[in-house]
Amino acid sequence: MQHIPPNGWDSNLPCMAIIKSRQTTLPLGNFLLWILLGVLTFPCCVHCLIFKVGVLGPWDCDSVYYRALPTAAARLAVSRINGDPSLDLGLTMDFIVLQEPCETSKALTAYIYYEHLADAFVGPTNPGYCIAASLLAKNWDKALFSFSCVTYELDLMLGHPTFARTVPFPPDVLFTVFKHFRWASSVVVSSNEDIWIDTAGRVTAALRRRGLPVGLVTAMGLNDTEVESTLRKIQNAGEVRVIIMCMHSILVGGEYQATFLTKAHKMGMTSGKYVFVPYDTLHFSMPYSNVSHFPLRNNSILREAYDAVLTITVASELLSFNEAFTAAKRSQEVTLPVQAEQVNPLFGTIYNSIYLLARSIHNARKAGMQLSGSNLAYFTKNTSFNGFNQKVQVDASREVKTNYVILDSDSRSSQLYQAYFVDLKAGELRFAGRSIHFPGGSPPKADSLCWFDENGICTGGTRPF
Repeated sequence: MQHIPPNGWDSNLPCMAIIKSRQTTLPLGNFLLWILLGVLTFPCCVHCLIFKVGVLGPWDCDSVYYRALPTAAARLAVSRINGDPSLDLGLTMDFIVLQEPCETSKALTAYIYYEHLADAFVGPTNPGYCIAASLLAKNWDKALFSFSCVTYELDLMLGHPTFARTVPFPPDVLFTVFKHFRWASSVVVSSNEDIWIDTAGRVTAALRRRGLPVGLVTAMGLNDTEVESTLRKIQNAGEVRVIIMCMHSILVGGEYQATFLTKAHKMGMTSGKYVFVPYDTLHFSMPYSNVSHFPLRNNSILREAYDAVLTITVASELLSFNEAFTAAKRSQEVTLPVQAEQVNPLFGTIYNSIYLLARSIHNARKAGMQLSGSNLAYFTKNTSFNGFNQKVQVDASREVKTNYVILDSDSRSSQLYQAYFVDLKAGELRFAGRSIHFPGGSPPKADSLCWFDENGICTGGTRPF
């Protein structure tokens, strides 16, 4: 087998990888020999099995994703899992970091060659090839635990039995927020990389599937002229309430979003008619308690523009991301010479995804089931555990119900504050103690409630009967 070197840590533990799906018929003599060896080495051999998780992402080709430190996140997760007395795994978890090229077609090609390098996968990060990746994982009988796939079809166990989500389905979070404010009409804008163009298309399809009108889906362009043209298209797209930005947030170093918001501000589009919503922050826990964000602190135009932005992110419960990362450094579980503020909080999502996989292994073993890909995806249900810096909860339908918050700013401060809690179990928002500061003093106009009625059809803002 060809060896593909990972960008990270690959264990050299002297044990065999666990084999689940391909069985070989052995001669009777060899079979009896294996039985004898098993008896002689039991029980230590059980814990000598290595279950290797492949962590897929564009770690080398995207500088913002690189700062998620996937190697450190995975190492921390498997170290804590292997030392967790509440987990009965009967094996040792290990990991390998696998590179996902930034071009979608090349990412899929690379993934095909990773079949024999891992027993299960966390990813892909690029939603453009999620369906293909899930079908391949089904054929391999290997679990695929994803935090970024944006297609409802993947939740159908009949067609995708080895697929599981590790965060709530982001369009469902958006729908809950939009329903509260009755903002039905939106546009979706991406930066120009494949990963974000594909994301924008799938977010659009998911929102339209929920019955919401998306008037425009487009890439922002490569230069000032193209960005301005894109913003003109948005202005001409009708009664738009929300601009969903599929690109790296400026809070984690997204330069394209900085360009987009700056141009929108200069064109007068951040004065209150529109709400801008970053999409990427739905996948991780953005630090927000007493945190001064560098891009806002050092750029007054961006700070003013960001007043029109509502940041929806995974709630920090007990600890913020920065506090949890600093604690891991203090205990020397993370030894990298970086500060928490320099790390992409996707670090915590990678950690949580691997831990959810470990909980599923535990649940499957407790039920007396084999560690097949479909069983591992199935046994994520009815699971809860303390993740990196929040509680992760999965219900009986395998839907992740981790809590979210809506963060806001006021154009003067570089800090964000909690405005609402997003209760996915109840499907509603709860006031968090401080009102949203809308530019101009009021939110964008509300759309008809019929857009959010599951039993009705809404056309042009009214019922067609």
